[in-house]
Amino acid sequence: MQIIDIKEKDSNKRIDIFLKEKTKLSRSYISKLLNQKHILCNHKQIKSSYMLKTKDRIYIELPEIKKIDVIPVKGDLDILYEDKNIIVISKKPNLVVHHGAGVKEPTLVNFLLYHCKDLSGIGGQLRPGIVHRLDKETSGVMIIAKNDESHISISNQFARREIKKTYQAIISGKIKNFEGVISSNIGRDKKNRKKISSNTSSPKEAITSWKKISEYNNFSFIEAYPKTGRTHQIRVHFASIGHPIIGDKVYSTKDSTNNSKKIKSFFNRHMLHANKIEFYHPIKNKKISFESELPEDMSLTLKFLEDNYE
Repeated sequence: MQIIDIKEKDSNKRIDIFLKEKTKLSRSYISKLLNQKHILCNHKQIKSSYMLKTKDRIYIELPEIKKIDVIPVKGDLDILYEDKNIIVISKKPNLVVHHGAGVKEPTLVNFLLYHCKDLSGIGGQLRPGIVHRLDKETSGVMIIAKNDESHISISNQFARREIKKTYQAIISGKIKNFEGVISSNIGRDKKNRKKISSNTSSPKEAITSWKKISEYNNFSFIEAYPKTGRTHQIRVHFASIGHPIIGDKVYSTKDSTNNSKKIKSFFNRHMLHANKIEFYHPIKNKKISFESELPEDMSLTLKFLEDNYE
């Protein structure tokens, strides 16, 4: 157990902000610990918004890491970089990141546990090392933490919006402008819990900048730069302006690929790829970046569009 006595210079600070500075834990994780009574103030449960007073005493007892109940499975990992602190991979299309309801096939976590025995445990029982995730169908670059210090550092960079991400997508229709910004408040849809939309009881700010790379007949190839990291954000945003990502079975009400059986033969997922990520190494504190090449299905689709519709 860690005990912290509050001095006058730290009084009138929110406890979550103070502990974030003191422990390097993320505010969201601190809030979770407060709710679960793993952090007490003067032996009492308090909220994240509690304002500290001189002579307050904070008691911190981090929960034990649960034994990982996931079987290591040998799999094909595309590793872009690895050291003793992190692994950067290029996730293949149609690979689930971690186990959840209805997931039976091996996941990225299964493959990681086979490859590396010392992943971070701070993510909990089913998500060792997972700091952020990509949808099953989305391909591209991901950061994996190999220890708790790295996990906390990268999580904090995400929370502070310091990590820069670039996505590439093929969208339906010719998008008019060369570049733009999509901004809306989104969250879990009130009627369909599997969807994210603006029709939600828990709206959160979502911002996506974008740039058009090329266009073909009734399609456009774009790069997207999300400023926030909401679930399904890029898919929801482009669908909301009438240009859904092609192949998206959830957010595309009228898929323009229906008009071309040839185009649909190249892929069986939505055409979204996490192309690049830039962040500070959690230990070396040096800015690094990694890129993931377009997977074959997106390359073949673009080649077909270039040859037939340019």
